[in-house]
Parts: sequence; C-alpha cells; structure tokens
Amino acid sequence: MTIWKLLDTGSNTGVYNMTVDERLLAQAQAGWTLPVLRVYAWNPPAVSLGRFQKMEAAVNTEHCKRLGIDIVRRITGGRAVLHCQELTYSIIVRSDNHLFPTDILGTYKVIATCLIAGLKNIGISAEMVARGGAHAMLVKKKGKESACFSSPSWYEIVVNGRKIIGSAQRRLSNAFLQHGSILMDHNHRLEAEVISGGCTGDAVTSIKRECGIDVSIEDVKSAFIRGFSETLHIRFTT
Repeated sequence: MTIWKLLDTGSNTGVYNMTVDERLLAQAQAGWTLPVLRVYAWNPPAVSLGRFQKMEAAVNTEHCKRLGIDIVRRITGGRAVLHCQELTYSIIVRSDNHLFPTDILGTYKVIATCLIAGLKNIGISAEMVARGGAHAMLVKKKGKESACFSSPSWYEIVVNGRKIIGSAQRRLSNAFLQHGSILMDHNHRLEAEVISGGCTGDAVTSIKRECGIDVSIEDVKSAFIRGFSETLHIRFTT
C-alpha cells in the first residue's frame, strides 16, 4: 500500500493557501517523492483568479473590499472562484507516480473518481461527465464568462446535472498539482456581486442542498480522505 502525506492546514488567508500549494508543487518538482493530499478552508473568504486572468475584467474589486473578501491569484489556470463555504483539496504528486496517467485528462479522471467516492461517503450520488455532455445545458458556455463554476471543465462532477466540485490543474516537467473547491453551500447572489458572470442557482449545487442539512466540515474532510484512501489503495501519514 502506497504512503501519502496528509496535510490539514485549517482555515487561512487566500495568500497563505495559495503560497502553500505553490511551495508543495515546487518541492515535488525538486524531488520530494511523497505524494500529498492537502485539505483547507479560507478565512476570510477570497476570490482566486486564474493564472492568466485579468483582475479588472473578472472581479469587482470595490465590492470585494467593502465585503472583506480577499483577492489572490492561483498558479492554475481557469476562471475566478469565490472561496466561501467550501472545503478545498489539493493533490501534489510526482509525474512518474504509477497511480496516475501522464496526461492531464487521465489525471483529472482518476482524481474525479476519488472525489465521487468522497461524496458517496456522505450520501450524495454524483457522476463524472465529459465536457460538452448533456449537463452543459445547465452550465453556461465559457465565452467571456469570468466565474469558474459557470464554465465547463474537462471532467465535471455533477449531481443531477449541477456542478458540485470545480477543479484546476498545473503540470510541471516532473510534478503536477490539482486543487479544487468542494461546495459545502453556495451563495450565488454573493458570487454574482463580486465576480463577472457569476453562477445562477440552477447551474450549481452543494453538499447542504443535496443532503438537506448542514454537514460539518470535519465530517466532509473525513469522507473525502476515506474516498481517496479506498479508491487509490493508499495510507496517509501526517
């Protein structure tokens, strides 16, 4: 059984969270061989911008300042994400790890299987749908939209056609990082206020919406950690 490192870094600022992810990827690239699963949250809430996204076109900076919402840039691509009422995961692995294909789509698919197992552990039946699948009618086309959850990704994780987890990946020559937002709840009005092209309520769902009750973040962490462990046949060390 393969050993991975589990990091639970709790709730921190956007700058801290993105700095840790970037540092972990750099360490893997430099030769650190132990794969990492990290779980974390955001305090205060933050908007993360995709690596190449223009802030002035994507985010209402005045609203963010007024509402106490940080703005930070990710090392991954994609569109802006409002990190609020979510559990975030990141995976940092060497490219030669036997559990993952060498291509970005294959890696997305393996990780999606683990995430679906995590949702199943809290009683949510989700599916993985390739980009452009039937659920796309509920999700806005990319076009010039700025919000990540309103844009189809390579492999969506959806519940009844509504996106519940959004992910992004960065690959270097010797390592890759994938991180993503697991929505505990979703405030589409707040998202629309701070991000251009924010999601509608019909495009996105959440753990609270699907379970009908508040589920503690600790229970969600445990469910997803077990989902990765059982799916990949790995054991975690802290």
